[in-house]
Amino acid sequence: MRRRDLVFYIPVAVAGGFFLWFGVRTYNLRFRPRPGVGEPTWKGGPKVAVARRGELAVWQAKPFEYPLPLGPLKAFLLRLPEPVLGGLSLGEEHYLALSRICTHQGCTVNYVPDPEAASILYNFRYERPFLGCPCHFGAFDPLLGGKAVYGPPRYPLPRLRLEAEGDTLYATGHEVPLRPMEGS
Repeated sequence: MRRRDLVFYIPVAVAGGFFLWFGVRTYNLRFRPRPGVGEPTWKGGPKVAVARRGELAVWQAKPFEYPLPLGPLKAFLLRLPEPVLGGLSLGEEHYLALSRICTHQGCTVNYVPDPEAASILYNFRYERPFLGCPCHFGAFDPLLGGKAVYGPPRYPLPRLRLEAEGDTLYATGHEVPLRPMEGS
């Protein structure tokens, strides 16, 4: 190999490496299957009043904090139009509590009630409200139990156990592992 051949081969190798990286990245972000949610394994915790029954309309979310030894866990209580695995159903009312800590890198996710605005803000078009991470534009579907449906997050948001006593809804524990704090 002559020295002048390196002027050709080095840029070709760099460009080839870039396109290989780009292809793998695209596959991982868009096409690689993400784990679904199953029946949760609960870890008990303190009993915290979250909301009163009937306080939320369908597709409405209420933020709250759940005390943990590591510090308070930011979470959402959502009222959904249908039952969800790991949620609480009381007659025609269906609730789900999810952690607001993104399983990708620990950013705080937001409730995105308007799918049209989300298509602009998150570059992601979805048919119903979802939870979106503003750091890397990940999306989680509450009707699928917090499953990651778009972007870099691989794992679903951890669920919090809900119980009803009279007209009050309580959070009484969380799903394990509590990602990203407890790893995989």
